Amino acid sequence: MLHIRDEFSELKKVVVCYGDQVPLAEEYQADDPEQKKWGWQSWDKSLLLEQQSYFFDRLRAYNVELILPETQKGMDWQMYTRDTAFVVNDTLYYADVRTLKARRGEIEKLKTALHSYDPPMVPINAKIEGGDVLNYEGGCFVGVSNRTSKEAVDELKNYCEVTSFFLGDDVMHLDTRLTLLPNRYALAHLEAFQPEDRTFLQEHFTVIPVTKAETDKLGTNVFIVNPETIFVEASQTRIQDELATAGFTIEVVPYSEPIALGGSFRCTTLPLERKG
Repeated sequence: MLHIRDEFSELKKVVVCYGDQVPLAEEYQADDPEQKKWGWQSWDKSLLLEQQSYFFDRLRAYNVELILPETQKGMDWQMYTRDTAFVVNDTLYYADVRTLKARRGEIEKLKTALHSYDPPMVPINAKIEGGDVLNYEGGCFVGVSNRTSKEAVDELKNYCEVTSFFLGDDVMHLDTRLTLLPNRYALAHLEAFQPEDRTFLQEHFTVIPVTKAETDKLGTNVFIVNPETIFVEASQTRIQDELATAGFTIEVVPYSEPIALGGSFRCTTLPLERKG
């Protein structure tokens, strides 16, 4: 049932989760320094749920099966399913202990949702989140970032081929700076990478540069549903045009409210199976 070798083969199954447990903006006070770090904007919860519903319906239009874990009070950010786990080839990996208290318990809800499939699962005994993992030719690129440690990367190397990029503590996840596209294209904010990593990306991919302003609005965090079609947020018009020029079909979806909370399309999807 699990099969993920790249970022863009035809999507068959994905885990998503409604943000019904997200607090109201006017009532929320972050008490964790880590949660305060990223400069969240105010959000409209009703609009957030409306935007999610539209996105999920568009995924279903491409015959994607959506798996929705049960939401639980107190798990405010459960909608960001990519943080919880990731799949490489036929195995699901997850951090054995989540560093953010608000995220603890999410893996149990995911395991319950996947119980009937009984997929292979491997815990990683260091901090790692799926936003730092990009599938690439049966292995993966992994960002050493605010949410993923070098120790986790070293442990993951016991199971699959890994190419790592050092991003530092001021980058939440690799996919906020890079996304791999079909036909050896990549969306990237190259200034976030070390010089040798920048050279590597330019040698291996046709890079569509993403500006600092676009990156701040998660411009790299698009979502590929099949080799022809990419979901892009409605406000990212230049990126839409660049991708269309490269030959892709663009699904324009408003997603301002998840972005206001720090995560876009890729952050709110956990692919389980892609064809190919």
